[in-house]
Amino acid sequence: MKLVFNGTVKESGKLHINNRQQFIKDILMFLGKDVTITIEKKKRKRSLSQNAYYWSVVVPMVREGLIDIGYKVTIEQTHDYLKTTYLQKEIVNKNTGEILNSTKSTTELSILEFIDFISEVQQWSAEYLNIVIPDPNEQLTLEI
Repeated sequence: MKLVFNGTVKESGKLHINNRQQFIKDILMFLGKDVTITIEKKKRKRSLSQNAYYWSVVVPMVREGLIDIGYKVTIEQTHDYLKTTYLQKEIVNKNTGEILNSTKSTTELSILEFIDFISEVQQWSAEYLNIVIPDPNEQLTLEI
């Protein structure tokens, strides 16, 4: 089990924890247990330009590829498919061994995680849908 909370280190060396009440409530799950405390610089979330590229280029191209091979899908269904395929993680109950599947939202991804996600989608699209999704900095040319 891992808890993630954000905060700020003040000049006095004090740590200000955002949503401190929830933090205190959540750490009680570890009552009587040894824990490791890690402090790291907060990662920047995926950028607005990454999000725009994803929704205006990646998702529509994947959708068209899926339609071409026989699937009738919407933009939202395409997005859900990509999330489920590439952003799913398992949560294990240490007491019972039961596994829950959880899908990460693209809004939770850091800039680098989002780049990796797009790269996986591009590779899969090229292999299985026979489409090449251009990188954000590539210019598409149409042959007429």
